[in-house]
Amino acid sequence: MDIVLTSPMSEATLLTGPLTKQQVSDFAANGFLVVSTPQVSATEIDWCRKVLMKLIEGRKGTNDGRNFDLIASNGGAGGNSSSKVVGNGSGEITPTAVTSPQILRPSLYAQELREFSYHKTGLSIAKQLLGSRASFAGDTAIYKPKHRGGPTPWHQDEAFREPNFDYQEISIWIALTDVTLENGPMAYVPGSHRVGILPHRLYGNSQESNTIECCEGFDERTAVVCPVPAGALIIHHCRTVHGASANKTNDERLAYVLSFSTPLELRKEYREFPWLKNLRKSLIKGRNKSLLRGGLLPELVRVARSEQFLTQKIFRSFFLRRINQLRSVFRRS
Repeated sequence: MDIVLTSPMSEATLLTGPLTKQQVSDFAANGFLVVSTPQVSATEIDWCRKVLMKLIEGRKGTNDGRNFDLIASNGGAGGNSSSKVVGNGSGEITPTAVTSPQILRPSLYAQELREFSYHKTGLSIAKQLLGSRASFAGDTAIYKPKHRGGPTPWHQDEAFREPNFDYQEISIWIALTDVTLENGPMAYVPGSHRVGILPHRLYGNSQESNTIECCEGFDERTAVVCPVPAGALIIHHCRTVHGASANKTNDERLAYVLSFSTPLELRKEYREFPWLKNLRKSLIKGRNKSLLRGGLLPELVRVARSEQFLTQKIFRSFFLRRINQLRSVFRRS
């Protein structure tokens, strides 16, 4: 399925949107676009960084399965399963394992994030690239602590999604710290958004993991590494292969990601993503237990207060997912 960029947008809209015509063309060709000039003020970057770090350090959303170590495996929910601590000779205890904390939908826990200025600009960009039906789909914070920030495996965002829908989605990756060649810059494989969904597996080929990795069908030697200053951003399509290296420097690396999409479309051709079967299995099990033990009401309140509640998009998604469930039942029978 080819990327859709302008329908039903007009040429005039392209010229007057946040992106130039050349930027739109570059995005269409490569599947990603680097905007290296800071787009968010230093003051707002500092504010957003403090809000997100409070959530991450306070483990907000852990019981809901939204705050976890991205690279944990074999059932590790809050850190890598091989994590250990050792003495450093000074009486202090120092963690030795790499880690990459991530929180999904942080705006559910800190509503002030909805006031982040790039929400409005990001939506304008999404409508410019995907069409007027584009809307906010969610947000994510990804943190790589100094010295031991883990890598982000090569992947396509759509490989995490329900397989029997077609997606038109972009993510706007905003640097909240300076991102250098040494502290974990994003890297993208140009043109990979046009090859469909490539084979993935659980990270490290483990039995259970919190993330997946693209295991074939691309050449990482062709990837473009993208260091950017704080306040700059990178836009990528949900089928663009991307990843990031580890952070072994004395500087932290934090990013805030805003995602936008058009309404779901049910696929005509049935497909499966077998790598999703054991993805975040322990986290999902813990989330279900938390909901049964009294967490359901707080979760309903969070969702009811979210930006997407009671929108046409929510009702459409609910209806299409029920149809997809029925289709899966009939297919198995």
